[in-house]
Amino acid sequence: MEGINRTLELKGVLRKCMEAAKVVMNAKASSLMLLDEMTGDLNVSIPTGPVKDEIIGMAVPKNKGIGGWVISNNQPLISNDITESDIFWKDLSDDFTTKNIICVPLQNEQGEAFGVLQAINKKDGKPFVNEDVAIFESLAPHVSSAIERSKGYENMKDMIDEREVQIAEIHHRLKNNLSTICALLEFDLNELTEPKSRQAISAANSRLRSVAIAHSLLYDQNKMDQVFLNDYLDSVIQNIEHVFKDPEKEIYIQSSIEETDLDANRAMLCGMIVNELLINAYKHAFEGKKSGEIVITLKKTPSDEIVLIVADNGIGLQDQDGSSSEKPTGHFIIKALAKKLKADISFRKNPEIGTACVLKFPV
Repeated sequence: MEGINRTLELKGVLRKCMEAAKVVMNAKASSLMLLDEMTGDLNVSIPTGPVKDEIIGMAVPKNKGIGGWVISNNQPLISNDITESDIFWKDLSDDFTTKNIICVPLQNEQGEAFGVLQAINKKDGKPFVNEDVAIFESLAPHVSSAIERSKGYENMKDMIDEREVQIAEIHHRLKNNLSTICALLEFDLNELTEPKSRQAISAANSRLRSVAIAHSLLYDQNKMDQVFLNDYLDSVIQNIEHVFKDPEKEIYIQSSIEETDLDANRAMLCGMIVNELLINAYKHAFEGKKSGEIVITLKKTPSDEIVLIVADNGIGLQDQDGSSSEKPTGHFIIKALAKKLKADISFRKNPEIGTACVLKFPV
């Protein structure tokens, strides 16, 4: 955005330069003509004077007219009687007649001409003189510098736009590849009958899908570094409900998630934590029960802190720190993710709501 603003500022500077050129040369009109690298034509980019709105964007064919001669020869030129000039092409507007003209080339750092600065029709019928060339040439380097800087910012913007398109494509491909793996896992799941094996495959599936969802949102929202956390968590919740759906057990998930956005890395960590909490709730919180309820709330506090609470009315997680087992357990994984998120995390047991995990981290 800063580059775009600077480009606009530089174009504003150029417009002021052209007005200044008209004043300094005591002319009725002035114009900035730039070489089109593709066609070789000279395009009228910033004109001033009575017909400026009519001629802006018009082109002079390559090697035609006084402007074409100046850029081809990379030299200034004065003509005080264009009717006697065999290189004058024609006026671009029927409402304006060129009587005399002064032109100087605009040069890049290598001294190559890429444009023409010109003042037209000196006031009071006076002629342009050789001394005017030196004055006009002193203005040309400032105009050239502003144009080169403007081109630099535009090129930078094009590179950023191209990079964003490439990143979006990466997100899209990652989402598709992860979705394919998830589909294969679901296919394998249909071949399994042992409950623990099914749970393990289902957990792996949900973890992969939580990451795939994030990449899908990054692609669809057209924002390379921000995720709408409410949309992301809603999708994670829906995925868990689909993956762990059990016809013999009714588990309801209620969610109240405030609309907020978060950088992609932290949003993904937050989604993975919710995913793990829900996996553990489905696996452990409702053993011996035919139904259960999980309540998820997320809100942003006045102190710019996000508070996430995942609570259930079952028995919740049984292990408190994962130290009793050699393999990573529910609490261990969740705490590890919370540490990466730089979040404060606590687990509470309440007779009314069962177990609650409370997560706090700065926006």
